[in-house]
Amino acid sequence: MDVLGLIDSLAQNYPWSPYLIVFAAPFVQEDAAVVGTAALTALGKLALGPALAAIFLGLFFSDAWKYWIGWAALRNATGAEFSKKSKVLVLKEKVETFPFTTLMGARFIPLTRIPAYIACGFFGVSYTKYCIYIAITAGLYIAIFFAAFHYLGVVMAEQLKWILPIIGVLFVAIVLGASYVKSRAKGSGREDD
Repeated sequence: MDVLGLIDSLAQNYPWSPYLIVFAAPFVQEDAAVVGTAALTALGKLALGPALAAIFLGLFFSDAWKYWIGWAALRNATGAEFSKKSKVLVLKEKVETFPFTTLMGARFIPLTRIPAYIACGFFGVSYTKYCIYIAITAGLYIAIFFAAFHYLGVVMAEQLKWILPIIGVLFVAIVLGASYVKSRAKGSGREDD
């Protein structure tokens, strides 16, 4: 039985089960879960509203707990000692100064998500801020994929998914550039006083 046949069979017998699978999928592999869910809604195999809610909640909860890995590592003697190294302190300052930029970049740049989420806990970024930012980045990530699949079609969107890391890097570069310009403007304003 193919995947679409399995989904149809599950939906007939247990209408809520495909959405439970969509919710659980990000705990296994986030990108595949979002791509798969977007494709299934574009093909009409899943209802858009419940699928969006399930994938968003799955992404959020699969990311929310990763913060606590970093938090726990800091409570360990080795982790606490590691946190005092000069290069780690420089990284901590950057993550604390730009938590949204860090999390937005991590959402779109491959292989950076888990380290960035753990770093937020390790460096003591506010958990409330962390949750708000991962909710925003998850919503944007989902919106981009769903829009691509629904407007470009399943085959075309699948072929263009390589562009997401580029979007992420550009976004981070724009935010960092704007922050730099803003800090330079504030610095020159102080000199005039």
